[in-house]
Amino acid sequence: MNADPFRAARWLAPLIGIAAIAVATPAGAESRLWLASLNYESTQLVVPVIALHSSDDRGVEWNMWVTGWTLGADRSVARTARSRWRVLARVTPVNAHASNYVYVDGRRSPAASYSAASIDLGGGLEVAHTQRWTGIYRGIALYERVGRSQSADIRHFWDRPFVGAETSQSYARIRSETLFGMRWDGLKADVSAQIYTGTRTWSRVRAAAGAGRRAGPLFVSGRTAVFTGQSLNTVNAFLTGGSWDLATPDLLAGYRYAEFRVSRAATIGAGLDLRIHGAWEVGVRSAYLRSPRLDRRGTAVQVMTVWRGAVVNAGVAMPQVAAARARGHAVLFATITAAVIKR
Repeated sequence: MNADPFRAARWLAPLIGIAAIAVATPAGAESRLWLASLNYESTQLVVPVIALHSSDDRGVEWNMWVTGWTLGADRSVARTARSRWRVLARVTPVNAHASNYVYVDGRRSPAASYSAASIDLGGGLEVAHTQRWTGIYRGIALYERVGRSQSADIRHFWDRPFVGAETSQSYARIRSETLFGMRWDGLKADVSAQIYTGTRTWSRVRAAAGAGRRAGPLFVSGRTAVFTGQSLNTVNAFLTGGSWDLATPDLLAGYRYAEFRVSRAATIGAGLDLRIHGAWEVGVRSAYLRSPRLDRRGTAVQVMTVWRGAVVNAGVAMPQVAAARARGHAVLFATITAAVIKR
């Protein structure tokens, strides 16, 4: 697995943000937080995640992470009390954009798979406009190496590097978050946009929102997202699918990771969790995807608990499509995530 440049480590962002609060340091001190996660999806996908966050009282922060085949690092320095300069780099030496996981009609197709590698660079400014609204503005550069198994047109598209600009605007009005930010009581919303130019000019825009509310032992949540872009192809299309219970809008309960590659789509999802005893919870997820050529629904049932500080989640997901069920398309999934703070 890799995450594409637009998506890489996106689900790590809330974890690192919570980590930054958790490791707030006294003057003259430095703190480091190690985060590790293992994510399984039947039948052959195992995604390890290791991340390191470091901060000090001078306002310097840096992160390093490995997510599947993607290696990433960033460093930021406080410019003012409400803004930071940040630079980042991500490298995926093999299997970029899940190029080894290409699905055709609900089945993984080795014939459609291809080889790809990616280098993604960026730098710019992050601004806390208000207590709840944060904006990111940066220049970006991207180089993709696409193997000969792709068509000549797509290989030509990616012959040379691209440069461009990116902005992301996020808003949060929350009362509380669960461990590692996978659920929240309140509202979160964000809009992200990229534009690149090179041999061609292409762009991608994503808008997402999620809300949740606890009522005694019940927790009710809902999420929605819209994806659109121009001049997208197999390499830079939005990857949609995956039944893990993570805080990223391009997952889709009932389907496998990156099962769909879309240029325009909308998703909506809902969840209901019931606390049954202590840290044990059972939950149900339902999701819907609509794009010009797709109309898909899926559900998942899961169990979650906290064991010795680690969040453990496992379940089974099914698409609500008769033909897919006939092919035995049930998806088993599990995750375990833990963190260690060192001061």
